[in-house]
Amino acid sequence: MNASSSMSTFNDSTLNSDFLNSSITLGCDSSPSAHNNKSVDFYDIEPLPPAIQALLQSNEAPLHSQSLQSNLHDAQTTLANLDVCLDSLRTEIALLAAKRNQITFTIKSYRNVLHPIRRTPPEVLLEIFSYCVPFVDTTSASAEKIQENNSLNTKLAPWTFGQVCKHWRFIVLECPRLWSSLSLNVDQFLAANLSLGRQIEYRAIDLLSNFLRRSKDCPLTIAIHSLQPFSPIFSLICSHSERWSNVLLSLHAGAFPHLSLIKGRLPKLKNLHLRNLGGWDDRVPAIDAFEYAPNLSVIRASEIPGIATKLLLPWGQLTCCHNMCFTGNERDPITLDNKRILSQAVKLRHAILSCSGHARRLTLTSLTHHTLSSLNIGLFHRRDIELLCQFLDALTLPSLGTLYITASDRETVCHNVQSLVRLVERSKCRLARLRLKGFQTDVDEDPHFRSLLTLVPTLGSLDLDRYPNSLLNALMVKEDDSGPPLLPRLRQLYVFTPSPDMNQKLFIDVVESRVQHSNLNLLATSPQLVWKDAARARLESLDIKILNENLFKSRM
Repeated sequence: MNASSSMSTFNDSTLNSDFLNSSITLGCDSSPSAHNNKSVDFYDIEPLPPAIQALLQSNEAPLHSQSLQSNLHDAQTTLANLDVCLDSLRTEIALLAAKRNQITFTIKSYRNVLHPIRRTPPEVLLEIFSYCVPFVDTTSASAEKIQENNSLNTKLAPWTFGQVCKHWRFIVLECPRLWSSLSLNVDQFLAANLSLGRQIEYRAIDLLSNFLRRSKDCPLTIAIHSLQPFSPIFSLICSHSERWSNVLLSLHAGAFPHLSLIKGRLPKLKNLHLRNLGGWDDRVPAIDAFEYAPNLSVIRASEIPGIATKLLLPWGQLTCCHNMCFTGNERDPITLDNKRILSQAVKLRHAILSCSGHARRLTLTSLTHHTLSSLNIGLFHRRDIELLCQFLDALTLPSLGTLYITASDRETVCHNVQSLVRLVERSKCRLARLRLKGFQTDVDEDPHFRSLLTLVPTLGSLDLDRYPNSLLNALMVKEDDSGPPLLPRLRQLYVFTPSPDMNQKLFIDVVESRVQHSNLNLLATSPQLVWKDAARARLESLDIKILNENLFKSRM
């Protein structure tokens, strides 16, 4: 027997033996339930014998194909039984998954029913809802802000509350307070296509009607922005003028004459803000819509020239007036208008006025205002300082406690404070707060500023845009000083913007000298004044000392 014949005989016998040893044992019962009771090991088969592994690496045919066919059939039968078992298991898994979803839904339903929100009293829900309704700010005339809080957007509160459940909808519809603030930019309903524009407007009118109807008899806070002379939407809002309380009307000049429709129909109006968006000229007639408003106390006017004559208001009952207009002209500078306001508003306590117009010598009669306690004046141009001096020289304000005068950021010249000194001397007022920007505060170069500070020993808050060394030295309390310290009641120091020229060490010395003086108020300051690490650390240590001393004194 040659070598090739011997190798062939060996392979055949080895292969046959391997096949016999790798036979597959199958269960007699092949039903799904029977398979489900079998363990996973029941479906195991022996690994392929080495001889088969060797044949897989070549193209040689096996000699005993009959035994291979038998083993193949057995493996296929086992696979079929395994597939039957898997199908059965998948069916059971699907049934169990459905059961699980049902149980999960039941648990969720119980939790929803037992949720504390269902036991929350309606008044608590309404309080929560009130914090979610967009705040309507009638002091700001920004079109973007009004558009952002569009009250006709049904995707915002309070519309969305009524879309949660029947109970919430009932609560929301029965609470007019949630529907009492209206913010609306009428220009958003304009469209280039006339037909489309009408559809949008009709839809807006329908939503607005629902909104106003749900507010019932509640006083209304309204912010309206419109560049149109007039519109049906604004007409609908005017039909509810009896409920206006806090109102911002940011309108084109052509719309103001139409406000005469609401004349005598403003019994609840308290705060009014009017803003001119353009088109104002001398031909615009006087606005008489607000002449009869028995509860009106606050008026804000923006870019409306000559409000003292162009706005017929119950001036005698107003307590607060903001007149911000930078369009004064030589024929009627706003300084005259400001004086007319103070002359007519005899009960005025707070005034924010702008000073603008071509500087010229005006004939202003003296005016004593007995109730004005807060005066805030804004200068727009460098030339306006002359108008300011003329205005202040005509006033006597015995009740003045707060005085703010701010020059424009474009102002570079520091003005002296002679007119302020004359005002304080003449008024004999007890000034408590003083803010100046754009004025000379160097007490060496301008002794008038030192005179001003000497005249106001009651001053508790000082806010300046610069603190030169001479001023800091004047504020420092020295042990060898025989006279009283400057500003003995000073409690707060502020600054508009940090000044790189300020001597921070000297400033800390001032704070420390006043802290250590037992007869002076404890001094607080704004952190913007100090930015160097060493100075800030020293200031913080002084603050800690102040806190500890206060704590010690409170325990004595």
